[in-house]
Amino acid sequence: MTVELREARRGPSRQVKVLTLEARGGLHACGVCGRQAEGAYEETEAVYFRDNSLGDFETYLEVYPWRVACCGGTHRERFRFEMPGHHMTRRFFERLAALCTRLPVDEVAKMAGLSWDTVARIDKRAIEFALGGRQPSLEGLRWVGIDEVSRTGGHDYFTIVTDLESERVVFIGDGKGDKGLKPFLEALGLRGRRRIRGTTSDLGYLPLLQKAFPKATHLLDRFHIVQWLNEALKQLRRRIFGGAPRDATGRDLKVQQWLLLSAPENLEHKHKLRLAQLVTLNEPLYRAYLLKEQLRLMLHHPWRYTGALRRNLEAWYRWAVRSRLPEMAKVAKRLRPYFDSVIAGFVHGVKLGLVEATNGKIARLRAAAHGFRDRAYFKLKIFQRCSLSDNPWARIVL
Repeated sequence: MTVELREARRGPSRQVKVLTLEARGGLHACGVCGRQAEGAYEETEAVYFRDNSLGDFETYLEVYPWRVACCGGTHRERFRFEMPGHHMTRRFFERLAALCTRLPVDEVAKMAGLSWDTVARIDKRAIEFALGGRQPSLEGLRWVGIDEVSRTGGHDYFTIVTDLESERVVFIGDGKGDKGLKPFLEALGLRGRRRIRGTTSDLGYLPLLQKAFPKATHLLDRFHIVQWLNEALKQLRRRIFGGAPRDATGRDLKVQQWLLLSAPENLEHKHKLRLAQLVTLNEPLYRAYLLKEQLRLMLHHPWRYTGALRRNLEAWYRWAVRSRLPEMAKVAKRLRPYFDSVIAGFVHGVKLGLVEATNGKIARLRAAAHGFRDRAYFKLKIFQRCSLSDNPWARIVL
């Protein structure tokens, strides 16, 4: 073997390190079937495989392959160190796959001096290897959480099905609503649907879930209820302070809307004082804020007696309907038919926050990658982040 510095054959002008493998006699593996055979003749053109860098230089292996008479013709021999389908060694492929579990693809591409598409193709294949060429099993599902996520921040959606017991994503459907959920129901089959004990979702999926699982318990995700309240509060603020602000309070509320939407226990003391000042200067907004906070705290309280919870929900409903705040009354009327689904979440002790935690992981994945061009690749990355607790590539020591 010889080692030398040469000018790169492709790309910008730079020096690379080339290791030439020489004097390779004996048997050679057929490139089609892998069977060992004597070489027919040696090629005059070398092939190059990208390898782990030595020092500060990109490193390549230069090999003059043999042609092997096998499988009805002559084929280029297969090397034990090469990664089929890629002009690189297995160890370089494994290093890139391991880096992609820790860093965004564009960062790995910059480190390796490769294109985004090349690294994405490597990462995609590595995830397929880790999944064993198939989606996670749907066997044994009993409690599932269903929600939707967007690949682009809007327009292009996927329906995410999470096993609430194993805390893993088990299915990703194309589209949202019935379009995204029906393929999961078909894959689950009649026997699998009978095993489902309960579901959690927002209202958009509830009618189809009740039809598909008539004997299951259907829980309403509390996160979406708080979202309704926050949206109602924002609509009220816009109605009261629409157009040009008429005073300092209007300006402050426009700029500091986040104070109204934040949980008070998470605010600093100075922000709590500012919030108290703002809401008390406007009586309708103050009532809406109290309604929002009362229901939010009610949904986060560890209720032991469901009768007490139902009485409190009914009292909150009456207050919201009579509050002369149409935005809050609309939320109350929307929620009233689903009180049983809200209460059931306290009876069964299911991790309702798991669905939103999964959505948070996916959102961080999308933000770190600055979006995904390939829908299939985005689905594989979701499985990698939210299903592969034993991802073999993540265990590689760099």
